[in-house]
Amino acid sequence: TGSDELATLWDTVLDRTSGLGALFEGVEVKPSVLHGDLWSGNMAATANEPCIFDPATYFGHHEAEWGMSWCASLGPAFWSGYRELIREDPGFAERRNLYELYHKLNHYNRIVILD
Repeated sequence: TGSDELATLWDTVLDRTSGLGALFEGVEVKPSVLHGDLWSGNMAATANEPCIFDPATYFGHHEAEWGMSWCASLGPAFWSGYRELIREDPGFAERRNLYELYHKLNHYNRIVILD
């Protein structure tokens, strides 16, 4: 079944990353306030200033913001500006997959439940 395949795949990920620890070696993770639901529908403007609203804020690793980048509709200029403020840490490409997986599974779960 899909659940068995997913469990096997997750075990493989854990084995290859020493329980995910290898993904964070040499990286200092400082808690940041994250948006939780970062996408273009949660943005507006007021008096010539951008406004981001989000009821799902939480503390986590700043890189987790990139987990929604695959569906956020924010465009390259947004993410380029992000990188001007916060530089990319070594190993980000591998961690990005992990952060995206969380949101993809969350969206997939909604689809499966609705079907």
